[in-house]
Amino acid sequence: MQDVPPEHREGAEQHLLSFAEEAGHRQVAALGARILAHLDPDGTAPEDTEPAIPARELSLRRKRTGIWEISGTLDDETGTRASTLLDALAQRRTTTEEGPDLRSPRERYGDAFSDTLDLALNSPDLPTQAGERAHVMIAISLENLRSGLGTALLGDTGTMSAAEARLHACDCSIIPAVLGTNSEPLDVGRLRRLVPPGIRRALYLRDRGCAFPGCHRPPRHCQGHHLRHWADGGPTELGNLALMCAHHHRLLHRSGWEVRIAADGLPEFLPPIFLDKQRKPRRNNLHQPLPIAA
Repeated sequence: MQDVPPEHREGAEQHLLSFAEEAGHRQVAALGARILAHLDPDGTAPEDTEPAIPARELSLRRKRTGIWEISGTLDDETGTRASTLLDALAQRRTTTEEGPDLRSPRERYGDAFSDTLDLALNSPDLPTQAGERAHVMIAISLENLRSGLGTALLGDTGTMSAAEARLHACDCSIIPAVLGTNSEPLDVGRLRRLVPPGIRRALYLRDRGCAFPGCHRPPRHCQGHHLRHWADGGPTELGNLALMCAHHHRLLHRSGWEVRIAADGLPEFLPPIFLDKQRKPRRNNLHQPLPIAA
């Protein structure tokens, strides 16, 4: 209030002292704020015109149990952007024959964070490491990969089940290193395993999102699933692929659901017997087909 005339400051102080004799501290503080806003609406001039460096810290630590702990602090702008992104990805799934989405808010946020990492790893603008895009390598024996039993080495120190490794071998940024009986590398990231850009674009145009019945997930949240698994010699071609979100991709690998390409070239799903004894084929009718001119 250096630019406020002395008589105005003295008058404000006397007014506040008189008001404080009858009012509480909160009322006095509120009145003082209104007086200050009236006498000095521009406030104190900033000492530095340069924007402050955002306060951002993050810690990511792996425990011996294989669980990772994350903690940190974000500035208001970064926190708002992170909250907006995670809120969008953490919405409850639509109730289907699988039942309602019973995940807690913390579980939904954890899944949303995993989906965010998938989106980032699939970004064409991702920085490279030693000339390659960032990736994680899985080491697994050929026998375990084919059977889905046993474990695999994840990165340098982590582990994952062979069933998870089999799932990731379909199409993602995790590269399987398949080992023989003497741990010799038989195959490291076989090129035909990953869905190439041309076939991926065709998948986007055909399925328009996750092909599983009732799923709303758009193409950018999906992976290419091999109907006949890559480990079993399944080809990476449009007739052997379906676009699947991470949740339904796992469901397909772990449940009695089956997927096939129908005569019209579109994927259809056969439910397990406990859901439908006749196993009537089902499709996702939520994604709008491309408009085709007559």
